[in-house]
Amino acid sequence: MTSLAKINCQKISLGDGWHLNVLSKFIATITDQKGNRKTSYFGFDSKEKAEQFMAQHRSQVSAAIVRESQRLSQCAWECKIWQCPTELILSQLNQQP
Repeated sequence: MTSLAKINCQKISLGDGWHLNVLSKFIATITDQKGNRKTSYFGFDSKEKAEQFMAQHRSQVSAAIVRESQRLSQCAWECKIWQCPTELILSQLNQQP
């Protein structure tokens, strides 16, 4: 049986019903007014690690970009993903210390 990490989500209003949901210092999502997840963010300390992550998971998502971190303040770089599978978010949460 796989155990899931306990998630303490910090919900930050972005206005007009949109929210940034910070799941950990390395993972966040943005949801619309109806609570539908629109984008997901995975944070890294280097551009190379973010690019490796994107290359590894590219086939699982509709689109992804690597950029200097804008949503995850404790990370230097982030991979922004559209239509990220829930399983990918959960697997990354479970791999964190």
